[in-house]
Amino acid sequence: MNHEKTPCRLCLQDKKLIKAHIIPEGFFRLLRHGKIAPKMHSNSPGSFPKRMQVGTYDSTILCSECDQKMAPWDDYAQQVLIHRFSEAVEISLQGKTVARRIEKFDYRRLKLFFMSVLWRASVSKQTFYKRISLGPFEDPLRTMVLNGDPGDSQDFAVVLARFEDVQATAMLDPHPEKYDGISFCRFYLSGFVAYIKVDKRTTPGFLTDLRLQENKPLIVLARSLQNSPDGRVMRELAESALVHKAKRKGSASQA
Repeated sequence: MNHEKTPCRLCLQDKKLIKAHIIPEGFFRLLRHGKIAPKMHSNSPGSFPKRMQVGTYDSTILCSECDQKMAPWDDYAQQVLIHRFSEAVEISLQGKTVARRIEKFDYRRLKLFFMSVLWRASVSKQTFYKRISLGPFEDPLRTMVLNGDPGDSQDFAVVLARFEDVQATAMLDPHPEKYDGISFCRFYLSGFVAYIKVDKRTTPGFLTDLRLQENKPLIVLARSLQNSPDGRVMRELAESALVHKAKRKGSASQA
């Protein structure tokens, strides 16, 4: 814990900052296999997987009061996506699961969870989040998080997907990408993937009905990790890490 008073990045007041998480621990616990801690993967050049017991923390961004402001949103997201997701109704097309639906959810709390994770990642100094940089969107997002304002469904629109066959013990780092020229940031939360729009323009047409919306069901797309680019990246990174480890052992034995 930092005992010196430093400006909190959310409320901007000089306060003692705490060791605050970016992504809640519960999403990392899902990746644990027995005593094996999950790995944090980055597909940035020269990066290798790191074991993380309960995810990543940052002692440079939040005071206790602001961290507690986000706690109900973190708890609610874990309740919906981890503890209650088995209740989701399967949506099938031609005998194949294409999505899952939760009829009722609290739009405000779930939306603010994703917005706060996006903001925390953008101001964090942890290398795992280094590719998340919001530029002119950072301060407006800070204000919305500070005021507990989820905005409408187009403000930092969120689209969710879930890997149906996830058996991984790793989590890829978040990164920016574009869909139909519209900027998004992609986050991995255990078996879930969140696509968060960081753009003034409206959500691309093919994603319009899938975004989080008030007074509408929560739709989570079904994806296959094994057959996805994400799964391929994880395998390639794991193989690269093994080669790197073997080379280091070989160099050490020759010393």
